[in-house]
Amino acid sequence: MADEKRFFDNGDGTVTDKETNLMWNQTDSYQDTSKWCNWFMAEDYIKSLNNKKFAGYVNWRMPNLDEAESLFDEDVHIRDMDRFEIFIDQAFSPGGGFTSWTSDERPHGTACIFYFRYGHANSNHKEDITKDAIRAVRDIS
Repeated sequence: MADEKRFFDNGDGTVTDKETNLMWNQTDSYQDTSKWCNWFMAEDYIKSLNNKKFAGYVNWRMPNLDEAESLFDEDVHIRDMDRFEIFIDQAFSPGGGFTSWTSDERPHGTACIFYFRYGHANSNHKEDITKDAIRAVRDIS
């Protein structure tokens, strides 16, 4: 039955989602940098992953809203940096933020953020730094 798991810890700092054919960074930007980020800083974080060929890949990107939302599952949880439950698989590392910026841009300089603590999205101004992080993803092809 262990083979039936949707999320697989690849052992190299990445997690594969067999249902969506996406590979995720096991940690988020907060865990990797100890800083919260706005949308532009999230872009820079993604660029840094590609520049250093994180896990051997150079096609890391921001998730779109649907992809970020696909991680949300009320039946599983890990703890975020505030020790609150966030509803993503235990293949991911605990201790990160509870949000992810997405590539879904909205009018008036905003972009969508998905909240793994609550299971819904919101728009934040791209220049605002609140308690937000980015969880990098790549397509498996």
